[in-house]
Amino acid sequence: MTHVTTEHGTVAGVVVDGLHLFRGVPYAAPPFGPRRFLPPQAPEKWDGVRDATRAGALAPQPITADDPLAPVFAPSDASAIGEDCLTLEVWTPDPGAAGLPVVVHIHGGGYLTGSGSFAGYSGRAFARDGVVHVGVNYRVGIDGFLHLGEGRDNLGLRDQQAALEWVRRNIAAFGGDPDRVTIMGQSGGAVSVMFQLAMPGSAGLFSRAIAQSGCSVASVDADEATRVTRLAARRLGVPATPEGFAGVSLERTAATSQWLMVRFLLGFLRGDPRSLLLSPFRAVHGTDLLPTSPLDAAAGSDVPLLTGTVRNETVDFVAALRALPVIGPLALRGLRRTIGLDRALADAYRTGGRHLSDRAELAEAAWSDWGFRIPTIRLVEARKVPSWLYEFRWEPPTARRGQSSFHGIEIPFTRDDLAVVDQLPPQTRTRFTDAPTALATEMHRAWVDFVTTGDPGWPTYDTGERSTMVYDTPSAVVPDAAGVERGAWDGRR
Repeated sequence: MTHVTTEHGTVAGVVVDGLHLFRGVPYAAPPFGPRRFLPPQAPEKWDGVRDATRAGALAPQPITADDPLAPVFAPSDASAIGEDCLTLEVWTPDPGAAGLPVVVHIHGGGYLTGSGSFAGYSGRAFARDGVVHVGVNYRVGIDGFLHLGEGRDNLGLRDQQAALEWVRRNIAAFGGDPDRVTIMGQSGGAVSVMFQLAMPGSAGLFSRAIAQSGCSVASVDADEATRVTRLAARRLGVPATPEGFAGVSLERTAATSQWLMVRFLLGFLRGDPRSLLLSPFRAVHGTDLLPTSPLDAAAGSDVPLLTGTVRNETVDFVAALRALPVIGPLALRGLRRTIGLDRALADAYRTGGRHLSDRAELAEAAWSDWGFRIPTIRLVEARKVPSWLYEFRWEPPTARRGQSSFHGIEIPFTRDDLAVVDQLPPQTRTRFTDAPTALATEMHRAWVDFVTTGDPGWPTYDTGERSTMVYDTPSAVVPDAAGVERGAWDGRR
């Protein structure tokens, strides 16, 4: 056992291969019962020693691991869900150390699912390399992102901010330096990173940021958010008020969150561009927490940023749409119409570096660029402080060429933990066939270097050279890796 004393009490963790792991450490009180739909509140102090050897509860959510639209690392165990879910998982090389760099990881999942304690997000390799790693659980779905008025908005983001504040006050007890904190996330977690960059109340809580596959930094105004709230209320048969929703069981709100997601995605059939963002749960701007456009605020932040995408971000989503009974072909046509995939744009993918011809492949490439790569490039173009851009292109040799760098594939590489692939479903494991350990070592080293020194090892991005680290076998710094495709989106996105 290993012990650390936080501001709320002492926790007992475990030692794993010489590294110290503390699980289920509360940073806020359980956000249900009388605290449901309220901002996070401090946990009660405890006497004695709290067991921190088991993972904290998952925030209430639908279990979507068998859903073809679910993230690669979606939770699959409903029994792990619980109300005491605002907890952290901390890996540290040595609680007795001082001044170690810190990573705070925010999980993805489209603000619908996810857990900071999932094995795929293990901080073991970071701790091995001298970094304190903190994984965060936060509220998702209706309980985390439904708009219920000022002060009851963006509750999942408020949870993340509360976790960062806890880290600021307590991480020294785990050997970390509160002035050397990097926030990191993938997918919805990367979008959260952008929102934290934009939130005035989070200023000073971190000094660097990593955003992996963060789709367009999209937020909505209160009117649009209220529309979603009313839709959920009608589905549940309750008033669209905090009191109305508070009377609904967590199981029903989780199921309704999933229903909202499906309904949202069917917007492809009518050409609704909001469906391209893959989730009805988004931050609300024009609030005390997020007063201005998050994209402009994130671009204006003075925090150095490492960010990038994988080549085929939406390949699995396109496959899922095509597989829909009866409406699959309609959904694909709607997708092309929604993106605005006309002949000029398609020609950029046919004649540029991709040489695509299949209609589904063209739609996938355009959607990946619309939702991920182009917004990421536009963000780093607008920033005045150092920003680094990467693109992940490796795919297994058995895969269809150019179609297998799927959303989430880079996660075990950035964590130097390809062994975690063995815990994935068989059909997903095959997508990592012959995954090169040297690439995982290389990519993880760059992440650690950025966290510790502020430099991942390649030139910053600017509108002259547009230097981009392309991760593959071999990897290389490529000028303007987006090339023809980027130019085709000028004036469109």
